Amino acid sequence: MNKVKTRKQESIFSTLQILGSLFLIFAVADFALSWMGINLTSFMGSASRFSPIIFGVIGSVLLNLNKEDG
Repeated sequence: MNKVKTRKQESIFSTLQILGSLFLIFAVADFALSWMGINLTSFMGSASRFSPIIFGVIGSVLLNLNKEDG
């Protein structure tokens, strides 16, 4: 009788997925609040204009890090 290894699918979010979700939520909040005149990322200087894009890309990369092709 041959033994077959199977992978268990975890339904619990990994730490990277939670962190990626938080980055995406922060990016959306930063974008929305910037339209209201509130700058959440004033510590970044002139790069704070692009902070929603930066945080959104980091969050997307963290969310898609564990996905496999196929």
